[in-house]
Parts: sequence; structure tokens; C-alpha cells
Amino acid sequence: MAVKPESLCVHVLNVGDGDNIILQFPEVDGQRKYAVVDCYSSKKTIDYLNKLGVTELEFVCATHPHYDHICGIPKLLETYKGKIREFWDSGFRHTSLTHEKIIGLIHDDPNIRFSRVTSGMEKTFNDVKVSVLAPSIYLRNRYDSYGVNINNASIVLKLEYKAPDVVNPSIIILGGDAQSLSWSKVLEEYPNYVKTDNPDQIIQVDKSFNPLNCQVLKVSHHGSKHGTALECVETIDPEYAIVSCSGSSSYGFPHEIALLSLMEKMEMDRISFTDYSMPKKPRSGTTVIISQGTTRPEIVSLGDERSDLPNPP
Repeated sequence: MAVKPESLCVHVLNVGDGDNIILQFPEVDGQRKYAVVDCYSSKKTIDYLNKLGVTELEFVCATHPHYDHICGIPKLLETYKGKIREFWDSGFRHTSLTHEKIIGLIHDDPNIRFSRVTSGMEKTFNDVKVSVLAPSIYLRNRYDSYGVNINNASIVLKLEYKAPDVVNPSIIILGGDAQSLSWSKVLEEYPNYVKTDNPDQIIQVDKSFNPLNCQVLKVSHHGSKHGTALECVETIDPEYAIVSCSGSSSYGFPHEIALLSLMEKMEMDRISFTDYSMPKKPRSGTTVIISQGTTRPEIVSLGDERSDLPNPP
């Protein structure tokens, strides 16, 4: 299928129990922009980027320094040396050799701007506003004091894209590996205001406003029960969910509790699993979200195995 130039595409690559996401921003003045959010498989990522014709990246985001999110980043940095504008880091200091190598490669490339991002940061790339929902500054300031679980240090991104003459934008949330503590701060900092119909309430709320409502949620932590609380899912209220997980996960992902929370808001056929299958629900393989800047995104499943290289739409 041919993707229209004005499309925002989010490619969630099938890499099993890991995260590997490529952002393909809409074409503006004949030029597209690209970014990478986490990289478990450097080979699949680089080969897929080559198929897209990518020569430079606006940013690379390491949501947090767990191996299944960053092990492919060193090779990515080496391949695109001098052609990456920014590197977004959660600020969680990790002692792993992979994380130390990443920091060293960034230090050796003067063209990369290194940023430790927190909630509230916003940047626009080809008409798509990318907002950081997590980690909160509160959690960020705890990293070196009383400690924070590394998953709760995870960067959570919100992509917002509105076509001309459209009232409501397309919103996609990429949950990284954020767990309950981090999501509680997101819900606190981006509150859902609900119009009241209670005549006995002193403060009368005349309208609703939910900055977290989205059409597509990339489910946190591969479908872990600690990353998909029902209250959070009800607030975000996604129409579609994508889970990046393996069919043979040693952690038992996706967890039944996470699936039950998602199924409170949507039918099973609106949940895509990159490498996991169940009766009447085959794996989706690499899953691509295609948005024209409206509230009706298209979800395309490429059906590849984790060792395969699919053709981008």
C-alpha cells in the first residue's frame, strides 16, 4: 500500500520481548523527518530505516536503560554518526556496559545534542507535536536520592497531529516501560476534568477536558500487570492498543490482568501483539499506525516474524 505524504506513521517493529519503534513524520515541503524510540534489534532497525530511505534522524530516544530497549542503540549511533540531531535520555544512571557505551558514543559525536527529558517538554517535528508525559520531575529528582524502579524512570511520549480544518487531533501514546508509580504522576500532572451532573456538588464543572485521551496506546512494559492499571486505561481511553511482546516470554507477558484491563475498554480485535498469538488472534508482527491527522487512524499488521525484515507500507 502507498502511504500518503501527509501521513504520520509509527512503526512498532516485531522484535519479541523488547521495544523498537520508528517514527515517520509527515512530509513538509517535500521532506519527511524520522526518529527512533528504543532499539532492541540494531539490524532490523537499520535495515528497516534503509527501506524507508532514511539518511538522518531528528532524535533517538532511549526510554530507559534496560537491555531490551537499548542493546541496539550503540550500533545505531555508529551507523548514523554525525546524522542524529538529538539524543533523549531518561537521566537514570545505569552501570551496564551497554549504557556506558552509549554515553561514550554520544560524547564522541559533537553533532548530537544530549537531553535528559522530563514531563512537560514539547517539540514539533513536521507538524507533529511530541510531548513528554513521563518521567515526572518529582521522580527525576529521586533517581539519585531515595531511588526509583528503573521502569518508572521510563520516558512516555505523546504524539499529537492535527490535519488542517480538523477539530480534534490524532493522539498516540508510547508507554515505554512505565509502571504504576509513573502513571500515577502522569494522571496527577495531566488531570482528566469531567463535566458533573451532580446538582449537590458545590463546584460546578461545565465541560470535560482529558489531555490523555488517545486513539492508540503502545502498551507499557510489554503487557506487564504493573504497567496497565484499569484506572489509567479508563482515563486514557484508547481505541486501539499495541503490545510489543514475545510469544515465548520468560516473564509471562502479556499478563492476564493487563489484558483484562484493556478489554474493559475495547474488543480483543483492537489489540495487536507483535509476536504473541492466541486462539483466533494471530500475531500481528510489525504493526504500523498510519494517521492522517484525524481521529481515525489505520492499523496495519505486516505479519513478520521477529527474524524477518518486512516491507514498510
